[in-house]
Amino acid sequence: MPNSKRKEILVSIITPTLNQARFLEKNILSIKNQDYHFIEHIIVDGDSTDNTLEIIKKYERTYNLRWISEKDEGCADAMNKGFKMAKGDIFCWLDADDMYLPGRVRKVVEVFQKHPEIDVVFGDILIADQNDKIIGYTKHTDFDFEMLVYIGMNLSTQATFWRQTLFDKLKGFNKKYLRCADYDFFLKAAASGALFYHLRDFLGIYRHHSQQLSRSVELCRFEVNEISQRYINKNLSPQFLKWKKRKILVKRALQFIKQGDIWYVLQGIIRRIGILHKTQYFKKS
Repeated sequence: MPNSKRKEILVSIITPTLNQARFLEKNILSIKNQDYHFIEHIIVDGDSTDNTLEIIKKYERTYNLRWISEKDEGCADAMNKGFKMAKGDIFCWLDADDMYLPGRVRKVVEVFQKHPEIDVVFGDILIADQNDKIIGYTKHTDFDFEMLVYIGMNLSTQATFWRQTLFDKLKGFNKKYLRCADYDFFLKAAASGALFYHLRDFLGIYRHHSQQLSRSVELCRFEVNEISQRYINKNLSPQFLKWKKRKILVKRALQFIKQGDIWYVLQGIIRRIGILHKTQYFKKS
């Protein structure tokens, strides 16, 4: 449990990893080099066979880093193990192949300090390839529960932070879901009345590469469908459901335009109709 006498907000960052030594060091450095120093970093390794432990041991005495290495039942199970070890007031997780941008943890903490009623803070992300080249970005609008239910994830875990009290209230991640435990968690959070705050800044970097677990498309679709069905209005006909999804997409586009992201909307439209190649779409203007 967090120390109630401590004035500073401690941020607990959990990194689940399995054979991601190639990227882990940059993940570690992106956390170690933050200008906000009340951070604990807990790495939960799933018994890697590469040089993951060598990299962890290289840094474990240079900042507030703890770690365990043992077999687990998947990413959600690994995250639950890490958060059980955590002592922080603010929780987040950062996969081993992803990174935080400099100074962003401090910005997030400042939002939580300024808005004690807020339970979840989320921002935007950059997208990098396996060689660290920035190939795109993902922006978000203010949180919308219907959008999360009917369209899918409208926040990025690489740029999302929440209070420890919320995590305890929801009893952690459901390890049944091997790919979309985050989607399940944030839907439960919203349904429980949690308040979300969109920090309009790039907070993290999502790495796009061929070995990602999140690229198991068919399993992701299955899990998203199963999770969302708990919240979708069962009285809607297939035709009306399709209309509702289109209405929400239009609403989202209008929200982007309202916050000044007109070009982002145009890029999305062009990409959908196939005029702009995906790699071109990802180029940041």
